[in-house]
Amino acid sequence: MSATPPIITLLTDFGTQDGYVGAMKGVIHSVLPHTVIADITHDIPHADIPSGAWALRGILNLFPAGTIHVAVVDPGVGTERHALLLEADSQWYIGPDNGLFSWILSEAGSSRAWQLSEAAWRPGGNSHTFHGRDLFAHAAALFARDRDPNTICGKEVTPQFLEWATLHLVQEDTTGEFIHIDRFGNAISNLLPPPDPYDPGWKVEVPSAGLQVASLSRTYGEMPEGTPLALIGSHGCLEIAVRNGSAAAQHGLHTGDPIRMVRQ
Repeated sequence: MSATPPIITLLTDFGTQDGYVGAMKGVIHSVLPHTVIADITHDIPHADIPSGAWALRGILNLFPAGTIHVAVVDPGVGTERHALLLEADSQWYIGPDNGLFSWILSEAGSSRAWQLSEAAWRPGGNSHTFHGRDLFAHAAALFARDRDPNTICGKEVTPQFLEWATLHLVQEDTTGEFIHIDRFGNAISNLLPPPDPYDPGWKVEVPSAGLQVASLSRTYGEMPEGTPLALIGSHGCLEIAVRNGSAAAQHGLHTGDPIRMVRQ
């Protein structure tokens, strides 16, 4: 085993009230006491697979090569859905095969996936409702120790991919949709801006809200307080925001609503 402690990240919809996350950490440390565990978030809305998938995209390529990411947003826990070990661009992911890794698969240069086997289960852990503790956390610890998919996996599989995990490069007139509403109420779209996004010839429209923004801002602070604006967020995608306010609340924006960027 490497002298450098392995890194395992955790992303769930468990919250922090009930000790579920602590149970996962206990399982990991019982196998590998010196593992570094990083919490990504445990505030994914309950059973919200698209939000969990987007949060995973937010850490893409930010951790060292070889990091193991355990992601558990799993409304189908205990059903026939597969459990996965996924390798994508030198990062490893463990979790349910329910579309949670769609953004990772969409943007990876290369990937392989295996179905977790019976060997991945925690001894004595056979809960039908807490695979985060009994399967995924234990599998991550075993893999961090041995670094061999064969010790915890069976056959290679093709993971489930959900079509909303696709970005669209803006051409002269391109319509996309909102794919995530963040905690600030910013509505993030699946549109990648063109090479000249700040050219005054562009405008952004949100038909469902009757909203038009004449040009893109570079920062939230460029507009007066309470004013809607369009900008390229830290994720690289076009978003609608309101300075010191919630675009989603103020304009009734939801995931799935269309957004259009067009040259005037």
